[in-house]
Amino acid sequence: MSVNSKMNVSKDLKIHIGQKIKFFRKKLSLSQEQLAEMINMETKSLSRIESGHNYPMYENLILISSALGVEPWQLYYMENTKDINLMKQEIMSLLEADTSKILPVYQYLLMLK
Repeated sequence: MSVNSKMNVSKDLKIHIGQKIKFFRKKLSLSQEQLAEMINMETKSLSRIESGHNYPMYENLILISSALGVEPWQLYYMENTKDINLMKQEIMSLLEADTSKILPVYQYLLMLK
């Protein structure tokens, strides 16, 4: 694996962990401020973790997972954790932002039938 590939995997993992933390936080209807307060962390630090800019330190990973009621491994586990309605909204937003994608997406969906 090249150095660039390793860097991309590392970046993707940071983003993935951040997205999982955000997913479980929102599932509990917690704001970033509330979660940060629960784990004694600066809101800005939690925001940087959720946005994929920083990895959580091991101790913080344990605190975050505990506060969210999940096991630490669940923050690494790769599965589709998005709510179906959230995915629909995201798709609609993307298509509204770039209408040239509507026809190819439509044709692709027809092929899936």
